[in-house]
Amino acid sequence: MSIASTLSGLCILAAALSATGQLRFEGRVPPEVNSLSLASEYTRIYHIIAPQQRPDRSVLSIVYYSKSDATGKSVTLPEWGGGGTIGPNLIVVPVDFKPFLQQNFSQITVHELVHASLYRAYPGIALPRWFHEGLAMMLSGELSFEENTVISKAIFFSRLMPLSSIDSVNYFGRGRADLAYSQSHIALLMLVEQYGMDVIPDCLIATRKNRNFGQGLRDAVGLTPQEFEESVRKYIASKYRFLFFFTDSFAWWVGIAILFIIGFIVTMRRNKKRLAAMEEKERQEQETAAAAAKRIDPSGASADTKPDSVS
Repeated sequence: MSIASTLSGLCILAAALSATGQLRFEGRVPPEVNSLSLASEYTRIYHIIAPQQRPDRSVLSIVYYSKSDATGKSVTLPEWGGGGTIGPNLIVVPVDFKPFLQQNFSQITVHELVHASLYRAYPGIALPRWFHEGLAMMLSGELSFEENTVISKAIFFSRLMPLSSIDSVNYFGRGRADLAYSQSHIALLMLVEQYGMDVIPDCLIATRKNRNFGQGLRDAVGLTPQEFEESVRKYIASKYRFLFFFTDSFAWWVGIAILFIIGFIVTMRRNKKRLAAMEEKERQEQETAAAAAKRIDPSGASADTKPDSVS
């Protein structure tokens, strides 16, 4: 290991240690949650979204709660909600809700740290929900087999939603919320794949400068929100259109059933043709036999043979 990489690692560790005190963990903290690891994640996220700023070191409270707790009674999340960020200084994570898209509690917390970091680094800037959620999913490493199925099924049934509609995701049922988060995630993945990681701070800085996300997006990538959305749809269609048939167990069984039905129909048609051919052959044989019978007399002599004369 080089001296430079060692120093870099020590710097990251020192930053994480200094951030540990700012993350205040409260309530029913799950055993998998590691304060040092999450402090390191907070520093990493901040450097990605605002590389020219020092991370905000004010206290950020992270409360893990059960529905029966006082916090659980005072916080309202959607029925599918795995966590929530309330302003720049408070994160709440319910420990007895079913996590979204197979997340674990560490991942959920990192997801919420992205939201808090955006609030802190870019205060007062209105960002669309799809950007918030897509970035949170990407930086928390939320990749799942389930997400691929959700997207490919939406393509198959023509149910992809406009990115702008995701602003209302808190009022969606779980099924639509799964799709909204998945589309948001893929939109951010496409953005980074095509323009690099620097596009994230470029877009955020341009948005802060213009006080408008649409203009910030145009300055960063040269696309209007409508053009970007069309690019996302084409990207999704090219990558996920047929994945539904390989990832969804229901689709597998439907496919198998369809193949069985097709095979049954083909077999029935083939047997019908064979039966018709056999019947035609039998008819021809009967006609041939009947024709031959006409040429044969009752005694077995040929009809054109004269009988012997009687003496």
